[in-house]
Amino acid sequence: MKPLRVLVLDRNPERREELMAMLRGADHQAVPAPDARSAAEAIEASGLDAVLLDLRSPDLDVAALRRAIFPADASDPDSLEEAERRHLALTLQHTEGNKRRAAHLLGISRSTLLNKVRKYGLAPLVTLALVAHPSVLAQAPAPIPAGRVSSGTLAFDGHATVGDFVGTTDSVSGAMSGGAELGAVRGWVEAPVRTLKTGDGKRDKDLNKSMESDKYPTIRFELTGVTSKGGAADSFPVTLHGVLAIHGVNQKVNLPGTLVFRKQELQVRSDFPLNLKDYRIGGLSKLLGMLKMSEHIEVHVDLLFGLDTVADLRPE
Repeated sequence: MKPLRVLVLDRNPERREELMAMLRGADHQAVPAPDARSAAEAIEASGLDAVLLDLRSPDLDVAALRRAIFPADASDPDSLEEAERRHLALTLQHTEGNKRRAAHLLGISRSTLLNKVRKYGLAPLVTLALVAHPSVLAQAPAPIPAGRVSSGTLAFDGHATVGDFVGTTDSVSGAMSGGAELGAVRGWVEAPVRTLKTGDGKRDKDLNKSMESDKYPTIRFELTGVTSKGGAADSFPVTLHGVLAIHGVNQKVNLPGTLVFRKQELQVRSDFPLNLKDYRIGGLSKLLGMLKMSEHIEVHVDLLFGLDTVADLRPE
């Protein structure tokens, strides 16, 4: 993502500095605004790409701020595209940037949502939805507690000549060790191949045949390290280092992710591209009964760990 010029409106100077530091750490330019008047002046001056504000500010005139941000004539109805863009943005804000939940609420596939996010340039809003959530104001725990996966989903977006489709499973297990710091955490996550469902029985059968699920029954990720990309709040971007095992092939990978700490829980999200040929998965020309399936898919992981003081890293 190209660097953005972001207005940060918050009366609390410490909180405002924390948010600005996070934005600067991601190579964005942060513009401070201690009150609504200075925010309105900055908006009038233009040159901004995004606005991050605390709606609970007592002196904030939300209606006036909205008019400054969106000065359209109320008598002129929005175009269908503008209405769709605004609705998508509000939904992504409601789900705190979680595209899987947003797609479910909108009644569309994740791949369709991703295409619309790219079409309307909403990717920066997804990032800012995570940054703007009130939970980011707390500090990440130190040391990091151990834990086990309490719930989660593994999904992928597939592409074929006759249309896109989504495969998903919520049969995910895993555990993580504790550590004095984030970089010391280790763990594992896995899911049975046979539990992946695409909504079509024949397609699922062909998927299992190509994945040779009898011979290679699980998809597994072994975490060997975590690198934080900056920020001291409880929601921040990281790189997850480890080994991804699919179809009997082990590949060292560095996956982008987001960690969100909430009391006794840790949410881990990761979205990354994957080439099926890297894992020797063949039969793509007839996979799922289609003429041709692309070897390029997008994988989406959304996990919730229940945190405690001690966790056994061996699979149950």
